Amino acid sequence: MERRKSALTPENYTRAIISLSRRYSSTSVFPGNNYVDIGEWMRQDRRLLNSVKQGEDGVLFSSKSAQPHDLIVVYTSGERKWDVQQYSQEEHEAFSAAATVPAGSLGQIVFVRGFISPAWVSVIGSKYNIDPEFFRRHMDFLSGSIYRHSYSLPSLASSSNNIFRLCVSTILHRDDFGGQDLQSQRTAQSVELGTYKIQQLGSTRVCCGDSLVREYSTVCSCFSVVEQWISLCVAKADRGWAVIVWMDQGRPLEKSPPGPWTSHIESRATPLPVLQHHPKMAFRTTTSRLDTNANSSAEIQQSTAVLPLQYDSLIALVDLARRAPQDPLSMCIPLFAHAAFSEVQFLNLMESRIQIQINTIAEGNSHDAVGTLQYFFNVLNRHAQQLKESIRGLYKLGERSNQVSNSGVRAESPMSRGAGFPGLGMSTRRQTSDTESVRNVGSNNPNGAFTAKGLLEDYEQLHIRCMDLSDMCTRGITLAMNKATIEESRKAIEQSARLKKLTLLATLFIPLSLSSSLLGMNVDLLGQNTVKFWWYFVLCIPITLLAYVFYLWDFEVLRRFWANFQKRCHGLKHDMTFKKSEKDPTHVV
Repeated sequence: MERRKSALTPENYTRAIISLSRRYSSTSVFPGNNYVDIGEWMRQDRRLLNSVKQGEDGVLFSSKSAQPHDLIVVYTSGERKWDVQQYSQEEHEAFSAAATVPAGSLGQIVFVRGFISPAWVSVIGSKYNIDPEFFRRHMDFLSGSIYRHSYSLPSLASSSNNIFRLCVSTILHRDDFGGQDLQSQRTAQSVELGTYKIQQLGSTRVCCGDSLVREYSTVCSCFSVVEQWISLCVAKADRGWAVIVWMDQGRPLEKSPPGPWTSHIESRATPLPVLQHHPKMAFRTTTSRLDTNANSSAEIQQSTAVLPLQYDSLIALVDLARRAPQDPLSMCIPLFAHAAFSEVQFLNLMESRIQIQINTIAEGNSHDAVGTLQYFFNVLNRHAQQLKESIRGLYKLGERSNQVSNSGVRAESPMSRGAGFPGLGMSTRRQTSDTESVRNVGSNNPNGAFTAKGLLEDYEQLHIRCMDLSDMCTRGITLAMNKATIEESRKAIEQSARLKKLTLLATLFIPLSLSSSLLGMNVDLLGQNTVKFWWYFVLCIPITLLAYVFYLWDFEVLRRFWANFQKRCHGLKHDMTFKKSEKDPTHVV
């Protein structure tokens, strides 16, 4: 039960982060300018570096909520079942004192549910010897602008092979959110989201266990989407391995720092659950080994928030109970599957909304359609990048599983050394009893959604579909622009027709005005002191006819006639010269 002698202490872990943040390019070839924000954040907890009285702690980042919250949930693999331990926000010392991986176990999965304090970062980081880059990437909101990161994200993929990230989307629905127009609403929400990250997440207002939101998108007047992260870090423990799962999903959103989604929560928006399908799911039962009352009373219930409370049941449900204690990839497969199912629902929503916009454009009612499709295009590109990172994470986890299998751990790795995807294969052989085979029928399919190979295929299909929807938005924008060009051409033709009528009227009235001006001059006309009325028609009719001749005359035809006339004259002159030269041999041309 004793920890390794070489393990870091929380104090040394904190000092290492602060020391790295103080390295500058003028004194070190490894500057830590991108760690300045997290270094300052860690220094806010004086207990980490200074000796503070016991009565002075527990104030910074501590939640004032009276409702209990399991901040840390640890699943430790055993011979027959999983041992589950949960820790509240005040129990970081008890968590630090516990063994990393108890004897007789092969691995652990540690769920961090929501925001955590600097003390918890130092305890978790020092206990599992986690690279501080894991915490910095998950807490990128500490930097108000990318300039504070020195444009270091994203970094080289090979420099952090054990750090992965998943995105889970929660769809909010209401018949009509109402209010201002969608474009103005999206602009205001973007500004509010930036303010939320700076004034809420980047300050001491956020507490341990609070839920965090990364992106918020208003798809239409009925649907909006909340995007949250799940960051994973695979670490080698004393006797096996450990997976740290830091989730943005903690306390209910209405009890966490407010943001642009708050107005939708107040308008009684209904969250859509992340629906999953498992083989024979209807004939199996799941039990919660922890208290779920904290999430059942939430106004905005998040399916992902319940995930750590029933993770052992989920592993048993998808037939990974045998492999998960021995293999990091098998342990993480339910997390990847959960994020994939949420992405399916999001893409289904986006496809229906994009099709509605394209139909609107085809019908000629393309008001704000281009702006909406451009907004969808940006959102889909962000999701495509996230899916690409998830695919890379699956590859790297597959490689790590092979390393664990080759290192002599008594594991049946799901990653074969044979065919399949590069670095990611699937072994379909498994020794089970006849009873277990009947109970788990269909779940051992190598092409299923809960195998490494099947899940990777699912993610690649999701990435392709996301890109297809992005291209669909581009085609919709092109269609709208073409329709707008055609409409402008039609208006130009109508305008030219009106100008033709105006020109015709001007051709009629200008000669009349000219005649009136001539007859209205104070001079003698034709040697008479008075002008007869019929002289008006004598002047008006010829001038009008002359104006109509100029109006109706096709000057292009006249130009072509003149060119042909000159050409014929030149040819006739040439023929006459040629004939003259034939009659007079002395004539020199």
